[in-house]
Amino acid sequence: MKRRRSRDLGTITVMTPRGIGMGASGVVIVILGIGLASPVLVWIGVSMAATVLIAATWLLASVAMFRRRFPDAWRTVVPHPLSAGGSGTVNVSIRTARHRQRLGISNALASALDVREQAAAELTGGLSTKATVGRSAEELRLDYQVHPSLRGRWPLGPALVKVSEPLGMMWADVAAGSVEHVPVWPRIIDLTAATGALMGQADQVVLGARMPSADDSSLRDYRDGDDLRRVHWKSTARRGTMVVRADERAGVRPATVLLDLPVNPVAAEWSISAAASVAVSVLASGHPVRLIGSNAPPEVGEVNDAHNHDSARSRILNATLDLEVPLSRENALDHTRAAVRIATHEATQGEVVIAVCDPLADDILASLVPLGESGRAWAIVRNGDGPRHDERAENTAATLNRSGWKVVTASVRDDLASVWTELVAGGSQ
Repeated sequence: MKRRRSRDLGTITVMTPRGIGMGASGVVIVILGIGLASPVLVWIGVSMAATVLIAATWLLASVAMFRRRFPDAWRTVVPHPLSAGGSGTVNVSIRTARHRQRLGISNALASALDVREQAAAELTGGLSTKATVGRSAEELRLDYQVHPSLRGRWPLGPALVKVSEPLGMMWADVAAGSVEHVPVWPRIIDLTAATGALMGQADQVVLGARMPSADDSSLRDYRDGDDLRRVHWKSTARRGTMVVRADERAGVRPATVLLDLPVNPVAAEWSISAAASVAVSVLASGHPVRLIGSNAPPEVGEVNDAHNHDSARSRILNATLDLEVPLSRENALDHTRAAVRIATHEATQGEVVIAVCDPLADDILASLVPLGESGRAWAIVRNGDGPRHDERAENTAATLNRSGWKVVTASVRDDLASVWTELVAGGSQ
């Protein structure tokens, strides 16, 4: 949730067709009356023009009254940040200077004010929003739903209050509040169940089938994918909920998610969503994780604390907000080379590596091949999105698979949860 107070930005005044017609007719009649030496026509024309001026004066007074009575604008976005594919609620509250007291503004004026807000199409899904408007002498309130469709930071606001005069000759949009760029996290798919099994496989590579003894293990709640041989049945019976032995060394095994971005915007968003979903699912399984690659800021390389789950999850997802689609494939590969150097160094310390990548250059593959020998390396290789398979993707997957990596190929049309389940089950053989 985020609450922000801001000041008005300005006013846009629009004259209606009635006002334009009245003003133009008045000028024409005045000119005609002067030409015909007819005081009556001149009087009628002046009266018509004066009516427009009176309407303008009324509108200026209404705008001034609004600014004086409602100087404060507050916006609340829940949740904050938003998530692509999800929904959120926006509340805009435009309050009186002393909203705890009635200032004598008439309910008639308050009910005449029309409140709406500008929002980027990426926040509304390209659809119009249905807002609930509340009006009182102390507050103008606007509540509406947003359905963000794309990761990034998107503009929201300012709120616009339509002020009009009773003759219907002109109206003004008074901006209340500033433009706020609302962060939208990528679409996250729940992969936790299969991820527990994947991290369990990584643990078994090091620990084998050895059962941890009571001396070197602690108890924790059972998570999907945990080896049933680790279940501590006595404690399970006593507590009434399943618990397992957690070897302290294996329980904190870190993981690195390596992201290689494609140059196609749609494919890039799919890859970011896949990498972020994998990272947060690893975190949810109880393991520290980091997301590296692309043009990610340096702080993404820091391993997050799995015991502070919400904070670590936010850091991972916030790191994706400003990821940019590479200008060229070579530019993307340069970022990937730098990330691979980090991943290969840490993998020697027992870290799990999970790659989400496009077809890779030979030198990058050569650097990744040794990681397969550890038995702790998995990869999703994005295949071509056309009707035919991308031969380069197949070659990348085959090279990694021969070196011991577990690999699957996928396209943006594939369901990520199914792809991930296939990878955990063994991938390419």
